[in-house]
Amino acid sequence: MTVSPVLAALDPLVTLGVLSSGDAHLAASLCRLAGDDDPDVALAVALASRAPRWGHVHVDLATIRAEVVDEHELAAEHAPPAWPDPTAWAARVAGSPVASGADAAVVVRGTRVALARFDRAEHAVASAVLTRAAAAPRTSEIPDAAIAAQVLTGPGSDRQRAAVRASLERGLTVVVGGPGTGKTTTLAALVAELLAAGRGESVALAAPTGKAAARLGEAFRGALGALPEALAERLVDVEPMTIHRLLGRGRDGRRFAHHAGRPLPHDVVIVDETSMVSVSLMADLLEAVRPEATVVLVGDPNQLASIGAGTVLGDLCALPAAGADHPLGACIHRLVHSRRFPTDSPVAAVAAAIEHGDAEAVVAALRSAATVPAGSPGRIRWVDVGGDDPLAVRAVREVVEPVALALHGAAASGDVDAALAGLERVRILCAHRRGRTGVEGWNRTVESWLRHAGVTTSGWYLGRPVMVTANDYRLGRFNGDQGVVVAGDGGALRRRSAQVAFDDVGGASLLRPGQLAEVETVHATTIHKSQGSEFDQVVVVLPPPGSRLMSRELLYTAVTRARAEVVLVADEAMVRAAVERRVVRHGSLAELVAAG
Repeated sequence: MTVSPVLAALDPLVTLGVLSSGDAHLAASLCRLAGDDDPDVALAVALASRAPRWGHVHVDLATIRAEVVDEHELAAEHAPPAWPDPTAWAARVAGSPVASGADAAVVVRGTRVALARFDRAEHAVASAVLTRAAAAPRTSEIPDAAIAAQVLTGPGSDRQRAAVRASLERGLTVVVGGPGTGKTTTLAALVAELLAAGRGESVALAAPTGKAAARLGEAFRGALGALPEALAERLVDVEPMTIHRLLGRGRDGRRFAHHAGRPLPHDVVIVDETSMVSVSLMADLLEAVRPEATVVLVGDPNQLASIGAGTVLGDLCALPAAGADHPLGACIHRLVHSRRFPTDSPVAAVAAAIEHGDAEAVVAALRSAATVPAGSPGRIRWVDVGGDDPLAVRAVREVVEPVALALHGAAASGDVDAALAGLERVRILCAHRRGRTGVEGWNRTVESWLRHAGVTTSGWYLGRPVMVTANDYRLGRFNGDQGVVVAGDGGALRRRSAQVAFDDVGGASLLRPGQLAEVETVHATTIHKSQGSEFDQVVVVLPPPGSRLMSRELLYTAVTRARAEVVLVADEAMVRAAVERRVVRHGSLAELVAAG
């Protein structure tokens, strides 16, 4: 079989792992359809196809070769040969039929090349945000915000009340802040005010993953206790859901059921954990919201960005560089006072130092944490060794093994509530999936401890914590949902009685293991997948300093998953390397919004 010249030219990069075979075949197909057999044009298209997998909206031809060498840790003898001059290369792509016409497959802007659908998504988000931000304030409809004044009190409440007041006036509000800064309480007061004003009869609460949606529901219901009883009763049945479920399953070739032609019916659409939302999903969501509805985006821009392309929340929060008079400036509200931990607690101090990129302060805070008594809120225990050191293994075992055994005991007895509560007690968080310090290695290690204690750990064993890894609309289970295998029939241990319990809004739901096609064990999980979750304790195991996955954002996300205590397993060099490395993503949303 004859291989096309374009595919032959791209094959060395596929062999190196720089491009996937899908990237190469997409580029070859688009160039063939456009009638362009220029290998350099095909290379640019293939690199644009690769970009979203690395979180980028576009590829910058001026920097991509150095990035490829760095990201794949390529030795000099394996590095790609010199690529064309970026400006001339971009001009060749721009002049190609593949980038011409209304139906062009790629878009070229300067030395940036993007697949057209990602470029369209970015422009759609910018347009929707700017339109909502620039809309005239709804001054004639504003109530006196008495509910917010009653509910939001104490340190930091002035910022919370300002966010509520702004939401009553505008169609877009962005509420950002770290863990425990009162974001959910602010939302509850905001919705109550809109409801009291007759503008919140239909409220949608959404999040990117099932677990994040469940956590939003728990926090939202908890916050309702501060509201007047009559208003709280009207909101108690609001069901949080994933953004995918909110938008519905599309037909006739559409990605989603709700879109501009069939908008969502809600008066208020609230999205939590917005940092996890890709630019494509945000474009679909904003398209589906009615112009007169209120949109509230909530999250922490210091956390990891979405697994998909773009950094929507971070780009919006970068706005101050554009000037205080920008219309979006009045829509962004930052909550800074944390109520979860004392401001002088180790977790608070470490998180703040990570946020500012101050490695010296991080190390100093970790060292001083050793003097904090056990049981103190926001405690950090630093195990200053590599993740595969015997001391590290002993430290992790001391924390994790008792919880895993208790989880098995609750599951074996058929105590669904206790088993589900056990899922929240502790989690090992890793940067990598593979390797001795990765998720797969630690899951095997925990299961070896269970076997040593007499627990069977094959198949759907009792007490096995699992995470759904693919959306299943038929079952109502979504990527990120977490459950635990429990015994049915009043605790019978027969294999056929095993069920998987999930903690859903309104109570636990049970499924047969055979109904779940795609799950993974999560005694340990990646830091990426822990976003939207919280645990009483987290055990953070960092990889060696050379890891390209480790970053400031990853470390910040990991340590802020804890409700009570963090056990950090990492030597000083690992910690410094993480704090000093930032995630850089290529996209134009911040520029588009700033330009107005």
